[in-house]
Formats: sequence, structure tokens, C-alpha cells
Amino acid sequence: MVTGNNARPEFCRRKMPGMNAGTRNIQELAFMKAEESFRGKNALITGASQGLGAVIARIFAAEGCNVYINCAHGVEKAEAVAGDIRKRGGSAQLFQCDITDERQVSERFATLKPIDILINNARLNPYHRRPGDTESGWFAKMLAVNLIGPYLTILAAIEGMKARRWGRIVNISSIQGHVPVPRIMMPYGASKAGLNELTRCFAVEAAAYNVTVNTVSPGMIITENVGNNLTTAELEEKIKKIPLQRGADPEEIARTVLYTAKSSYMTGETVNVNGGLWLTP
Repeated sequence: MVTGNNARPEFCRRKMPGMNAGTRNIQELAFMKAEESFRGKNALITGASQGLGAVIARIFAAEGCNVYINCAHGVEKAEAVAGDIRKRGGSAQLFQCDITDERQVSERFATLKPIDILINNARLNPYHRRPGDTESGWFAKMLAVNLIGPYLTILAAIEGMKARRWGRIVNISSIQGHVPVPRIMMPYGASKAGLNELTRCFAVEAAAYNVTVNTVSPGMIITENVGNNLTTAELEEKIKKIPLQRGADPEEIARTVLYTAKSSYMTGETVNVNGGLWLTP
């Protein structure tokens, strides 16, 4: 009977990509602490001037990340978020950039420290359609912010992640990208469904470089702006359809984003956090 190291199958003795002789093998890696430390990592959160993005920024800063607070227009709000993080002893900087503008993304990402963690949270609010928007024009705007923007930011960050052989990308989708929706929500739902596919494609491309790409897909989140989208009666009606009978607190979703980023053996997956809503008829 063969015992010792030679008793293990070859795949258990195989070295991880980039490892030198004498470094840990796969079996030894299995005993490493599952949760990674993010202290000192550079994290960029898009659309972080308010709502869920601002809470995600605070959560990652509390983990020791140097956080870039991205916005396209809401500079004062974004600076306030960064200032609040700094008051709490964290590290945060404003990063103004329109993620739908390819030239801006290319030029302004080059001014940042290497991005280790990218959270694509920016979105165009489906309730903010202007009276003058044409059908095709509105759809194009939705795709630009919710799908093309994340595509451009991933392209700007992922090559550096691959070169350093470490990176974490989380795209924030929506339950609307998984279920049939009313016509008013179709452009939004289609953009989020596209984002889910983007996750899967980049996950396969980047996996060999120890870069994970996942999606967190929330249902209703009770942010400071929910009252701008729905009346009290509309909100109550929607909550009745959620099995847990409530919307999510932004911090619940933000912590799910953190846990997803820290799950080093998960990639290409969608984490659904919707109170059981998508299980209902």
C-alpha cells in the first residue's frame, strides 16, 4: 500500500498556476483560511455617491480597502461619502468618471492605483425616464449605463488583475433580469440580463488568473430614494408579494456583495437576494 505524499492523485500534487517549487499544493491550499483579507486592497465602487453604492463603499472601507467612490455627476454627494469614510478612519477618494464614455474610462483609470476589487453598481434608474425620451433612445441610455459601462470598467481593470494574478469583480444585477417584467421595466430587465451574461463570460476568461467574477442580484432594497420611485401604496403592494414580507436593508445587500467578493472558489455565479420573491408565481 502506498502511503504519504505519493498516495495522493496527481491533481492533488499539482501546483497552482504561478507557484514556484516548494510552495503549497492544492491539498494544502484546501486548509487555508477560506475568507480572504482585503486590507490594503484598492476597491472601486461605481455609482457610489448614494444608495446601495454608498453603503457598499463603507462596508469595503471597514474591511481595510482603499475605496474609490465613483460618480458621473453627483460630486458633492460622492465627496460626502468619501469624507464620512475618512472620518471613521477609513481610506476613500472621489473618482469622477462617466463609465459610459470609453475615452474617459481609459484615461481616468490610468490615474488610479491598480484596482484589485471592482464593484459595478452604477445603474440608470428605470423610473427616471423623461417625457421626451424615444423608445430606442431610452433603451440605448439604459444599455449604456447598465451594460456597456460595466463592460468598459471590467476591460479597464481586468488585465491588471490578471497580470497580478488576483482580482475580484462583482456586478450588481437585479431580480428584474431573471423574471418577466411589465413593459415599463423591459429595457432595465434586458440590461440586467445582459449583465448576468457578461459575468459568466468574464468569469471563464479570468479564472485561470485567480480573478473571480460574480453577480449579486437583489430584489427590493429600501434605500433613501425608494420614495421617489414608488408611492406608499405601491411600495406596500410590492412588499406583500415578497415571501419575507419586507424589502432589504441596503447593508444586508452590501454585506452579501462583500461575502461574494471574498468567496475565492466561486466564479461565474449569481447570488440572488430577494426575500424569496422570484420563487413566487
